[in-house]
Amino acid sequence: MKLSSLFSKVKGSILLLLGVASLAVSLDASAIPVFARQTGFKCVACHVGGEYPQLTSLGRYFKLTGYTQGDAKDFWNLTTNIDRSPFAVWLQAARQWTTNNSTDINAGGTGSRFDAQTLSLFAGGKITDNIGLFTQWTAGKDTVNNTNSGATWGVSIDNTELRYADHFITGSHDVVVGAYANNRITMSDVWNTQENWTSDWIGYFNGTGSNWPSSIAPTTFLQSGSTSQNLVGLGTYVFLDKTWYAELALYKGTSHGPLSFLTEGDGVGSPLLEASPYIRLAYNKEWGPHSFELGAHGLVARAHNGDVNADPSSGSAISSWAGSINTYRDVGFDAQYQYVLDPHYFAAHFRFTHESSSIASDQVGSAATNYTNNLNETAADLTYIYQAKYGAMLFYRGASGSSDQNLFNNALSGGTLNSVNGNLDWQSWTPSIFWAPWQNVRVGYMYTFYTKLAGAGSNNGNITGVNSGSTFGPHDFNTSMLYTSIIY
Repeated sequence: MKLSSLFSKVKGSILLLLGVASLAVSLDASAIPVFARQTGFKCVACHVGGEYPQLTSLGRYFKLTGYTQGDAKDFWNLTTNIDRSPFAVWLQAARQWTTNNSTDINAGGTGSRFDAQTLSLFAGGKITDNIGLFTQWTAGKDTVNNTNSGATWGVSIDNTELRYADHFITGSHDVVVGAYANNRITMSDVWNTQENWTSDWIGYFNGTGSNWPSSIAPTTFLQSGSTSQNLVGLGTYVFLDKTWYAELALYKGTSHGPLSFLTEGDGVGSPLLEASPYIRLAYNKEWGPHSFELGAHGLVARAHNGDVNADPSSGSAISSWAGSINTYRDVGFDAQYQYVLDPHYFAAHFRFTHESSSIASDQVGSAATNYTNNLNETAADLTYIYQAKYGAMLFYRGASGSSDQNLFNNALSGGTLNSVNGNLDWQSWTPSIFWAPWQNVRVGYMYTFYTKLAGAGSNNGNITGVNSGSTFGPHDFNTSMLYTSIIY
């Protein structure tokens, strides 16, 4: 591409983003998304430094009480305030750079791309005094093939949750109790330690967060998000004296029935789950501008493989109710610390999850080498925000465990990369800076670099390219991105 043509496209895209941002901030700055309109609060009241998705103690209370706080009227009596839209829109666009332009790594064969990544529509809020809703629909580019042209847009239901909650004081105890139905295993998290609500939610074109080479950098089943929007979970919880929290839920894959409106409907490409229990326990302490959480989480997931007898060509790629079952037993602990007092905002999160998996016998020798595998996944992050405008973050992600020549030799980027020895060990770091000139606009830069991938800690690694035959190391996958995010 000619330099002048490239400059023209970048210039046009930037001008478009600035125009949209100017329109957004020219409107009432307090009328930002759905829940802020309902409560009348600024972003900093419920989010650390005003930055989504990290919740403050007030934000956690709002979610635990079923998204019902605020002066919105009863929906069923048709007296909802008509001057407060129950909808919000989020747009993210970015320029992304990749270190190695080999077509084995980057299907587009170019080290730089500019694109509108994601467009989401949010709706929800108070339905009755005890029932509330959070729902999201997302349109996004194909995130599997990192190409410059021909990428298709898809639209589907995203994170969605319906809650019932009640808050009452009895004797000397303060109690919040609730129940929910949602479509993602970790969506109920209010401490931002589980995969769905961690601070590295802003993703690259060819993946999510700081873990885009997903098949060479595997994660535990619980933290992978692999079944998102193709299952339904029913859960219940109690929060006692703002200190003790307990939650129990049951998740199951579904595409039919009364709760199928929560799913994408087909389940293609996502493991189908038998009824799988999820548990969360936590201790919470709040004093002055400080808050601290220490908790435990666990999941026993029974996921179907493909029915190779009915469709031998599918192997284990397409999950089927007639397929054999792999069992994943995940258990771990997590912690959070926050300091929230303007102009300084600070947050730290840590999560460790251990997985023990049992592979179905008909998968051993093809999809997997071992009958059992272990995987240890670690995630940590630090956030500092000044005046709710200027921020810096640092993320660490890593995993270690047993080697499996077949299971962890899955191909990446359309079948162009393979792990030489099935070693799953990997580590990545992502420093990030951002500026929020207005509370509904965010401009940031993030850089992800790998210090280990497929067990290799040097740049002469254990990853080979199917097309070129080249050997790649961790640094070949380093990726950076300059982005603008607008939500209104």
